[in-house]
Amino acid sequence: MKCMVGVLSMVVLAGATTASAAIIGIDGGTGAPAATLGSYTMTPFAPDGRDDYAEVTSVDSPLGGSVDFDTVTSLRRIGDGWSTWSHGYTGDIYYTNGATTLTLALPASTGAFYFYAEPNPFDTFLITAMAQDGTTVNQNVSGDAGAAYFGFYGTEGSLLSSITITSSVDFAVGEFGIALGSGAPAVPAPGAILLGALGTGLVGWLRRRKAM
Repeated sequence: MKCMVGVLSMVVLAGATTASAAIIGIDGGTGAPAATLGSYTMTPFAPDGRDDYAEVTSVDSPLGGSVDFDTVTSLRRIGDGWSTWSHGYTGDIYYTNGATTLTLALPASTGAFYFYAEPNPFDTFLITAMAQDGTTVNQNVSGDAGAAYFGFYGTEGSLLSSITITSSVDFAVGEFGIALGSGAPAVPAPGAILLGALGTGLVGWLRRRKAM
């Protein structure tokens, strides 16, 4: 009888462990990204070496693979095609070219991912990010130096495959960070060279105030 109870306890425990697997969403505000997200140590993306205003549909991950966009974005840099961000960041961002929805398809075995988003107009707008399982993060984000952090990470082996970002206005995303989940393949040596731009030049949305 004792052995049967022990087996039953093990089954219940295993069920509880499986049930705790989830994707967690974090609204991080305008501060600089932390080195960790959940239990993961994050790796920031390297600067994008492609030309300003290049039309791009993906960006290489420092851990292998790429983040793929479901629509063509315009590569901009703070002060050169995009006016403001937050916490002193001056690197590259990806403008949606007027679209109000953008889906990021993440590399295989992604355990955690963060990004920042900022609306194109200088007013404040709600930006929503949703992982593939429905986990959602909502933040009211200012277009005037208010780029906000959105983070997602898996627990108990859960992995991320996609994040969909939506707003009522066009926006830009950027300043990515990533970590691989447990059991993921070994990380390749750093320093992979970014691919050339898919195209150069883009007629901007001149009626917008920020995208120059």
